[in-house]
Amino acid sequence: MPEQGRLYGIGVGPGDPGLLTLKAVRIIQEAPVIFVPKGDRGEKSQALGIISPFLRDGQEVKEITLPMTREPRALRQAWEQAAGEVIAVLEEGRDAAFVTLGDSTLYSTYYYLYEALRGRRPDLAVETVPGVSSFSAGAAVLNRALAVSQESLAIVPASRGLDFIRQVLATFDCVVLLKVAPVLKDVMILLAELGRLEDAAYVCRCGMPGQFLKENLAAPGELPGDYFSLILVRGKGKG
Repeated sequence: MPEQGRLYGIGVGPGDPGLLTLKAVRIIQEAPVIFVPKGDRGEKSQALGIISPFLRDGQEVKEITLPMTREPRALRQAWEQAAGEVIAVLEEGRDAAFVTLGDSTLYSTYYYLYEALRGRRPDLAVETVPGVSSFSAGAAVLNRALAVSQESLAIVPASRGLDFIRQVLATFDCVVLLKVAPVLKDVMILLAELGRLEDAAYVCRCGMPGQFLKENLAAPGELPGDYFSLILVRGKGKG
């Protein structure tokens, strides 16, 4: 029986291939098999598009199709099936990489796979490789600090609800609101009510085609709604 291969869970950043780490590029180029997640509605894999410049001839790219649903049973089944495909490759003695948008440790699809693998085969060799997060990249494009000195920073999904967001904004100096697209209108109303629009910036599709930035949400103009969007908020007068 061949020695088992190793799985690498790699964060590939928000969209710009230039933001991949040197370690991520090296592993992607060396891995015989690359697993890439994609939705079940026919859309192309964003992660595959990011790593395409670094793929070499002879590598096997396997797409893992994930249902666009929050139904727990369907998601568990999808990840169990994916884990089985990964295990089959590793048991052949081949290394593999699973690529995921942003950072592999933050709201990442990779960890659902990791948990399914650990549940079935805790002996497997797995290495997690971090990537640049969307909000770090967005703040950098805007030349805007996420937090400095003794400032506190919260990173939260806007989908948690307006009461939760209100509490976070009152508690932390700086706030990153992720997953804002479905609740963008309500979040804008809340920021206006709290007098925080001037403190907030909007980042959409950072590093991807169609990138949109707005440094001051108090300024007039429409905001494009997109799954890949976020809001950065800092205390008054801190930019």
